Amino acid sequence: MKKIAILLIGALFMFTSCEETQSPIYDGNQTLAYFNGTSSTLEVEINSENSIDISVGVSTISTSARTVAVSVDADNTTATSGMYSFPSTVTIPANEYFGTLTVTGIDDGLTTAGETLALKIDSVDGGVGSTRVHTVNIVEICPIASTFAVGTYRLDFVSGGIPAAGFSPAMGTGVNVDLAPGTASTERIFNVKFYPAFGFSNPPVDFSFSLVCGTTVSNGIPSGQVSGVGCGGSIAFGPSPSPGSYTVGDDTSMTLIFAEDTGEICGSVATTTYTLTKL
Repeated sequence: MKKIAILLIGALFMFTSCEETQSPIYDGNQTLAYFNGTSSTLEVEINSENSIDISVGVSTISTSARTVAVSVDADNTTATSGMYSFPSTVTIPANEYFGTLTVTGIDDGLTTAGETLALKIDSVDGGVGSTRVHTVNIVEICPIASTFAVGTYRLDFVSGGIPAAGFSPAMGTGVNVDLAPGTASTERIFNVKFYPAFGFSNPPVDFSFSLVCGTTVSNGIPSGQVSGVGCGGSIAFGPSPSPGSYTVGDDTSMTLIFAEDTGEICGSVATTTYTLTKL
């Protein structure tokens, strides 16, 4: 009898422990709600506001509309509440897999450095929400015409370089490049071969920078592309603590300043400067 009592107590303890720690788990048969993408950039013109649409999906179809609850992931958010607004729910229409969440960015203390808004899914009718958050980078911009800083430019090396490359100009010098608009209205991209002085067979790749209210912020080589030159890997590039510059309304010349070898695969990070002159 004593053994039976002990077993019953143990079973009760196990049942209670499971109940206290249980959380929703997606088992493959339920409806899973998720953000259709992991990040977005929301550009807000100075003293104004702007909106973007974020796609929210579900894994099953239904003859009835379903509601997805969305909220702020405070632990991963730097934006203040005055910098954004969005509805707390998204409707997935009947017989559809996707709905739309509209997020509005407001220039209430925003800067060109940007702030982060992390969104999470709390629940969905008849299912569970994905744990993957969607990050919105809300950044203040000055208006940039689609024709500004577009066309052929001469790219000239000014200073910098890394010792492992003999301080060779990372993008060569006196090179003609074609600037084109990128994904964001402030982004410009040009195609160039890295470390051409070595005569390696690495193909040209894109280099991205942003025009931000009189400064040029170097973004480096876009995801999915690599320089193809390095010490056991490919040298990467990124923004410098001190950005380059341009004159608002005048695209005849610009200065690019970027960090060279951000992954430090060949040594310490260097600061490299170039000029872009319109031809």
